[in-house]
Amino acid sequence: MIRVCMMSGLWMVTPRYRIKQQIFLFYIVNILLACSLFAQLRRNPEDELALTIPMAYQNVSFDTVTERVAIEMALDRSMELQFFNTKAQIAGYRLDSSGRINNPELRLSEISSRYIADEFDELRVALRWRPPKLGEIAEERQQARVDMWRRKVEAIRFRHDLIAKVRRSYAAVFLYDRLADLAQRRVVLETDRIAIVEHLVELGRRSVVYRTKARMWYAESKNDYARTVQRQRQARRKLAKRTGVSEDVSLSLENLPEISLDIDQLIAIAFKNRPEIELVRQRIQLAVSQYNFEHRKLIPWPTFVDLSYHRLRNKEDWGEMRIGFNLPIFNWNRGNKKATSLAVKRKELESEAIREEIEYEVRDAYSIYQDFLLDWKTFRQEVEKLISQAESMVDQAKKHDTLNPDEVIEMELTIIETNRILAEKRREIARALIDLYFALGIEDPEKLRLEEE
Repeated sequence: MIRVCMMSGLWMVTPRYRIKQQIFLFYIVNILLACSLFAQLRRNPEDELALTIPMAYQNVSFDTVTERVAIEMALDRSMELQFFNTKAQIAGYRLDSSGRINNPELRLSEISSRYIADEFDELRVALRWRPPKLGEIAEERQQARVDMWRRKVEAIRFRHDLIAKVRRSYAAVFLYDRLADLAQRRVVLETDRIAIVEHLVELGRRSVVYRTKARMWYAESKNDYARTVQRQRQARRKLAKRTGVSEDVSLSLENLPEISLDIDQLIAIAFKNRPEIELVRQRIQLAVSQYNFEHRKLIPWPTFVDLSYHRLRNKEDWGEMRIGFNLPIFNWNRGNKKATSLAVKRKELESEAIREEIEYEVRDAYSIYQDFLLDWKTFRQEVEKLISQAESMVDQAKKHDTLNPDEVIEMELTIIETNRILAEKRREIARALIDLYFALGIEDPEKLRLEEE
């Protein structure tokens, strides 16, 4: 590039007053500098960076906590989420300040100390402004927008991950509460079975082998109960740590929704809600801006505009304007143009790759959900009927002695084991739903219900 400077006279001015001392100019400059410095000193960076962390649920106690409230409490107290949100806010503020036109430069020349002691000799005051290059502002602003969306994606996906963790902890507490109750009932039944078997052994209707087995089953039930209670405490402690609720708080049992949307509809929802889609779109726009910027470098464009005012002793005043140009004569910027052209194509391929990856995640999560849903519905329909029939048989046997006492105990233990399997399968379908929500990029399952309608 060759820089060309053009100079032209602007005006001729006959001074109204003769300026003998130029100390006045120094006063003006010093006042401007002092005002700028004073404004900088009055700015408190801590005020701008101070974070207002909402604690809506601070010092609030609950008797019963729903899953939605537990999620809101976890989001409210997460310092790491506040960290990611703050980074996104900072990037947003930088976006607001990006792509601005440069301020002009004030230039004072031909000034020396002799002006104070001697008479005025010569003075030049000028304003120089550098125009932005063609496409420079658009590229700078788009780069800031990409940086902001990268931070937003980090914050949003961390938020979704935190919500998924809270839901898993919530489902785990439900499971171990149920298992602890069933394990305790099993210990009671195993205790009753020992007494029944020992009585039958005394009557000669059972051998000592049954008594030994009964005692082994009792010891196993106590061990299983102790392990289940320990896991229950761990699950409640984890939920309490994430949300801030008491470890003994009651949870509200909610029915698991059934998703009736097909896979294509779910993929469309994921494309609409996953923030990575918008991020890669902004990256494509940045590549296009860089491509345009490199091509516009071949257009002659001014590098500076200079407006100056001159004054000589015993002579008239005058002003002039200078403009500098870059002329693209030797450097045609071929390499950068080809590089940015390929960058646009690469970003378009990246967009397709992101969409393909999201589609794979949704398909995998939906496939796992469908498998667990089929298992859950089939097992639940059959088992609930069998449990109802078995409980009716147990009641009849206790009233009319139609079964031996140890057989009644065995039937009740079978019911407990079946309920245990049912509780574990409910947790499996709940976890599958949580993973599907995360793949779709949604926080509230209500969105899926609205889509179904």
